[in-house]
Amino acid sequence: MGIISYLIDQPKTTAKELSEKFQVNRRTIMRDIDDLTLAGIPLYCKKGKNGGIYLMDSVQMNKPPLSKRELESIEGSLKSRMQVLNDDSTFNAILKLNKMEDISDFEIDLSLSKGNIELRKLVLNVLKAIRNNQLICFDYINSQGEESEKTAEPYRVVFKDRSWYMDAYCYSTERFNVYKLARISNLNTKGTFSKRDYQPITYNGGEWMEKDKISVQLLVNKIVLDKFLELLGKESVEKVDNTWYRVVYSLKDNVFGYNKLLSYGKFVRVVSPETFRNHFIKYIDEIKSFY
Repeated sequence: MGIISYLIDQPKTTAKELSEKFQVNRRTIMRDIDDLTLAGIPLYCKKGKNGGIYLMDSVQMNKPPLSKRELESIEGSLKSRMQVLNDDSTFNAILKLNKMEDISDFEIDLSLSKGNIELRKLVLNVLKAIRNNQLICFDYINSQGEESEKTAEPYRVVFKDRSWYMDAYCYSTERFNVYKLARISNLNTKGTFSKRDYQPITYNGGEWMEKDKISVQLLVNKIVLDKFLELLGKESVEKVDNTWYRVVYSLKDNVFGYNKLLSYGKFVRVVSPETFRNHFIKYIDEIKSFY
């Protein structure tokens, strides 16, 4: 972000100049340049005596006629979108807003893990296939661990509950399915297709996401209370004492539900139903047997 903002005001810079400004080594600067280029930012590097790092002239950065408060509000919304999908149009919009002289009092950490960077590349490839009406072929591992090869027409990408999904018409099942992108590998394009009638699959409380879930009463320690407030809201949380809170959380009575609870460690206790509690204890015992 800082590199692009600097290049908006400087027609040309060098890796040495940027490393001194941001107090990092040149190798880090060049990695950042590669990442920005991969994300679609129009940068180019020229070697030689008169070389340097440039922001292409096609990027226009005129300050929009909005108040400071309006600009900061828009910037916050755009940064939230960019944290999910690092597309160049959002990035460029943020850069325009960052032409404000004042330092923003609102910031979102856009750093990514290696896994998220790889997934983002996959998302962009799927989006490209959608926009060009390209068939895609890929290997897929479903939630039961079954492997298969798929040929499909991609129609939409959705980010839901910290995971990426794709709506696609599968040629083998002859219907629209939802695929989790983290379960996809070896994605390739294969010709084009004519789009068929498509109704977006419901993700917000949709049947396929809520199927087989049951209401589980939990005691939640205040250390992880913020996680449940973000998920369920204050009205769904009842204070028991100065340490514990009672919540009702919908979970599947299988390894996926148990693993979600385990992610909170010793700071969540299952109260009821008893059948779920017993299954959960049995699952924990199975894990202990490996150690």
